[in-house]
Amino acid sequence: MTYIGHDYPETWPILRKSVLLQFDNPRHFRLDTEDGAAEWGALSPENGVIHLGPNRRPFTVAMMHQLKCMDVIRYEMVRERGPESDYRGPSPLRRHCLNYLRQMITCHGDLELEAFQFATHKNPVDWRGVYECKDWEAVYNAVEINQKEYRAWLKEKNSE
Repeated sequence: MTYIGHDYPETWPILRKSVLLQFDNPRHFRLDTEDGAAEWGALSPENGVIHLGPNRRPFTVAMMHQLKCMDVIRYEMVRERGPESDYRGPSPLRRHCLNYLRQMITCHGDLELEAFQFATHKNPVDWRGVYECKDWEAVYNAVEINQKEYRAWLKEKNSE
């Protein structure tokens, strides 16, 4: 691979094992708190940009792009309801994010069956289900290593 033009892999070839995950109603990732904003922001370190190939071509990892879009939507939801709101409708970035997430969900839709508890409407989805997921920590570890290597490469290149 030269990583020039269209000569690059469609996916980043990192090993991701399957892991089991039980979702619950989270105490983290609040929409409108300072801690929540920090947690949402941390989901996409350095905007999820990695650098590949001999010339360190930049790419965005799709998972990081999706999480960044979730944060954009969260931020605008909170801002538009704030006391000093100057809301003028969804921004072009939020429109992009909603369409991008719709496309990714449609393309990679999860067929896991979720027990629906229609009568209560309080918790209509069974939060106690255990799901088999791809190991997201492997993605974060690989992104962190790549970004660290890129910073070292830049430092070396700039010192020449």
